[in-house]
Amino acid sequence: MFTAYIVVNLLLAAGMAWCGFAELTLFNGIPAQMAKAGVPLSWMPWLATAKVVALVGVVVGFGVPVIGTAAAVGVALYFVAAIVKHLMAHDSNVGGAVFFLVLACAALTLRVVASSAFGLGLLSG
Repeated sequence: MFTAYIVVNLLLAAGMAWCGFAELTLFNGIPAQMAKAGVPLSWMPWLATAKVVALVGVVVGFGVPVIGTAAAVGVALYFVAAIVKHLMAHDSNVGGAVFFLVLACAALTLRVVASSAFGLGLLSG
């Protein structure tokens, strides 16, 4: 259980790091994908910042679990909104957003379960 908690949260942190970098640098294909979803390029710095904040929250959450829990909730909500935005724009390219939503939900679930098992999750701090 503890290993899964660490691995899934590290994967979430790495994913947010990659997404933040890709959006901040307008990595290959990102502008076209965002345009297809109806997201203006002027939003890119804000979206990248949200992901970097999520990355920091997940990492800090290893020491202050309630922050990690809040970060996982925030990431899940972010990607629910991303899926909605894609669907509203009739863009079927939602695979990445669904992946990160599932990963954030897994991280959140493991944090809550670890709370009772190891004192690491939702209610610890």
